[in-house]
Amino acid sequence: MAENTDEEHLDNPINNRSEIPPDKIIPATDTETINLNQESENMEVHHHPDLHHKPKRWKEYFLEFLMIFLAVTMGFFAESLRENINNKERLHNYIQSLVSDLKSDLAMYDSSIAFNNSHKEMIDSIIVGLNGPKKDLRKVYLMARKLTMGSSVLSPNTKTFEQMKSSGDMRLIRKQFIADSIGMYYQWTIKFDYWSDLQRQRIGEMIDVNDKVFNASIFFKIIKNTNIASVPENADIITHSQELLNSVIMKHQYYYGMLNLMNQRCYAAMAQDKQLLKMLQREYHLDNE
Repeated sequence: MAENTDEEHLDNPINNRSEIPPDKIIPATDTETINLNQESENMEVHHHPDLHHKPKRWKEYFLEFLMIFLAVTMGFFAESLRENINNKERLHNYIQSLVSDLKSDLAMYDSSIAFNNSHKEMIDSIIVGLNGPKKDLRKVYLMARKLTMGSSVLSPNTKTFEQMKSSGDMRLIRKQFIADSIGMYYQWTIKFDYWSDLQRQRIGEMIDVNDKVFNASIFFKIIKNTNIASVPENADIITHSQELLNSVIMKHQYYYGMLNLMNQRCYAAMAQDKQLLKMLQREYHLDNE
């Protein structure tokens, strides 16, 4: 009986484990530990069904939708507001530049009218001098030479207007009557290109005929020193042919008429300029700028 008891004792693994020295016990592997942890978590989940997410109610979905909608809408309005502010600032800068251009044009018209009037007086002196019984040829020579030493060719400043057209920023002007007034003024100024070409043509015709009557040497002295002292006291024209004199006078009176026409155009442009300038200053509150 004692022998059987010993065998049972030896065959029992629990009993055998207790007899294994501590340094011989093999620890459980990491894989076994992970499996045990997973089994433990599965058991916890299994025994706690209340941890599952509950289905959302329709009010919660509606609230989320409303919040997203409000966020998108506010973003849209913020962007629209920012664009409107930028457009107003850009338009303000354009209007300021237009006002500056219009003031510059007014000064140009004034200068051109004064220049044209002085040249008309010169032509008066030339025609009277060539037609008079006692020709004051010294003054005629001086005036005839000075008359072709310069011209007042008008060129209104259209830079801002052209920039607004090319960039499409004319749309920033909400009031149609203002946009129409700006367009009408600059449509009028385009005609100055044609009138200025005609004025240059008249000057060229006048120059071409001067050599038929006037002494070139005296003209050359005047260009060096533009005053009466540069003209010899005994200065005389190179011909007294009535036909040639008439041709010279004719070309000068054509130029005189051209100067009258340019003055009329300047006065008409000035009237439109002042009206548009006053409108822009009033509508965009630029009176004090």
